[in-house]
Amino acid sequence: MGLLATFRFAGVLKEPPEAERITLEPVTLTLQRPSETFERIDRPAQNVWTQEGASITAGIDIATYHEGCAESPFYGYDGLTFRTYVNASVARGRLSTVKISFHPVDANAVVFVSEARWALDLENATLISLHYWGTNETDAYIKANVLNSSCSVSDQIYWVFLDENESHELEITVEVSHTGKNAIKIVTIPIELKMVSSGES
Repeated sequence: MGLLATFRFAGVLKEPPEAERITLEPVTLTLQRPSETFERIDRPAQNVWTQEGASITAGIDIATYHEGCAESPFYGYDGLTFRTYVNASVARGRLSTVKISFHPVDANAVVFVSEARWALDLENATLISLHYWGTNETDAYIKANVLNSSCSVSDQIYWVFLDENESHELEITVEVSHTGKNAIKIVTIPIELKMVSSGES
């Protein structure tokens, strides 16, 4: 340990660069809570970061609103099915990791990340860890290692409401690590998904 410190002090070993953290302003998608099942809600949302040959796009595609769905993971509750995705590429350096986190803001909703092979799609990436469910105290998340200078990560998400007609909010946070020649960048891209009850405008 003392020898390592001596080498660093003498300039033989360089200190690893401190990561530069970049956080975008959130993009918000607000939906009116239906009173019946809608098979297709065509409402996407995207948040994009580009800089010096690097590009990261985080987005969601809303699919179905379920009213009293008997199937897993709803089990008679209402909820929303949507797909989340991240597409990232860099012209120089490499991408290290991608993490997508899901945080229900209130206690009357939970979120589930699909573990099914048909739903989880990884291109130039390998799964490190997946936390299947999230509450207002514990996030659900997907974390992957990137194998190349470009990657794509997407999955099916289930947002379940434990009430009849309340408003809910889900915070989706994408974090991508990019290692360049002399710098490490950690880019955080937030998306806010809101479901507003029929009693609110």
